[in-house]
Amino acid sequence: MHRLGLRSRCLQLAMRSSIVVRTNVIATALPNLELVNEEPHQGNGNVVYSKSKDCDKEKKMDTPEQATCKVEMKASKPRPTERSMKTFEIYRWKPGDKPKLQKYEIDMNECGPMILDALIKIKNEMDPTLTFRRSCREGVCGSCAMNINGLNTLSCIQAIDRKPGRVCRIYPLPHLYVKRDLVPDLSRFYQQYQSIEPWLQRKDVNREVGKAQYLQAIEDRDRLDGLYECILCACCQTACPSYWWNSDKYLGPAILLQAYRWIIDSRDEATDHRLCMLTDPFKVYRCHTILNCTNTCPKNLNPAQAIIKLKQLLAGMTKKPAPKMQADQLFHSQT
Repeated sequence: MHRLGLRSRCLQLAMRSSIVVRTNVIATALPNLELVNEEPHQGNGNVVYSKSKDCDKEKKMDTPEQATCKVEMKASKPRPTERSMKTFEIYRWKPGDKPKLQKYEIDMNECGPMILDALIKIKNEMDPTLTFRRSCREGVCGSCAMNINGLNTLSCIQAIDRKPGRVCRIYPLPHLYVKRDLVPDLSRFYQQYQSIEPWLQRKDVNREVGKAQYLQAIEDRDRLDGLYECILCACCQTACPSYWWNSDKYLGPAILLQAYRWIIDSRDEATDHRLCMLTDPFKVYRCHTILNCTNTCPKNLNPAQAIIKLKQLLAGMTKKPAPKMQADQLFHSQT
């Protein structure tokens, strides 16, 4: 009996020590719980915990329907009761009428954040005759270029100034013929773009076309950054005073940036031909580095810098860098 009693006493002490260690670990991991009794209950060996003193009220588990309802209530903000009116003055003209500025009042609580949102709201709800171009609504296509409060920009990425008392004035791109309302005539602009032959030109294109891809080194590709992003929105083109004065002869910043993009491309083999086409007193040299083009570009490009580098190539001050990689390497491997 003495041996059995001693053995049971040892087992009891071992169980108690293990429970105390486990209790310390749990208490460390759950600081919000308060230990009620470190001693095991008779018969089950469990440790009892209660809520922390910081928790005065007991929380109940929500049903899935209640949880979904709470999330929807948090996501949807209550609309303000007071109306926030904004005045828009928009240029209106159609053939046969006199040009005018027409006013529209819009509640900003029921309108999107961008100028294009306001124009769409006016056209859909107030005046379906309002005419303007739009397409992507992401600042990619360049269709919605217009003059907003004196700045040429894209209406889809231009935020509405919500300060009270300020009128938003919207005109078409300046110094262009207008087809109707906010739609300018870009025919000459696209003709000038076509004149620079904006495509890759190779000496032996008949042998290469459709056979393999042209290779380009990373260093050569990096030279195209800041050039290929141009979306031909004509914001810089119509902000240039030199283009206002000589739009029939001077190609303008957007076209010259595109011309430099193809000249500097390491895969293109028509560099001399392209430079020869630009050797003209008006096509390039009417640029006086006024920098309106760089200041107004909605894509944050620098057409003025591209024109300066183009002038250096025309004057022979610099030369097109030799390609780091042979562009037609894959074609030679196939023959």
